[in-house]
Amino acid sequence: MHHSDSGKATFKTIVTLAFLGCVVYASFKIIPVYVNSYELEDFIRQQTPFWLTQRAPVDAIRNHILGKARELELPITPEQVKIEASSASVTVNLDYTVPVDLKVYTVKLHFTPSAQNRSL
Repeated sequence: MHHSDSGKATFKTIVTLAFLGCVVYASFKIIPVYVNSYELEDFIRQQTPFWLTQRAPVDAIRNHILGKARELELPITPEQVKIEASSASVTVNLDYTVPVDLKVYTVKLHFTPSAQNRSL
């Protein structure tokens, strides 16, 4: 191995490690947002049948969803929670974006979870 070949190998190793470090860092910032969003969607789908049977008011449903979003550190406003409730069905639609700061770039992750339940 010549001296110049050794320098190329070292540079490639440094670039590869830097790239892997960036991927790991981004993963640690982005994956929790996806997990929390999935948890919120799961919460909505589990609760919708109860909200229907209890004939929960729209404001109460919205407050439950916003409380869970705060717990999961998701930046959701009341305007982003659309609820249609009647005696026969409850439909919940969310449309929100979570900015993730990666120091050199901010990724905006967009989510639109929804759930619907109808009485038989």
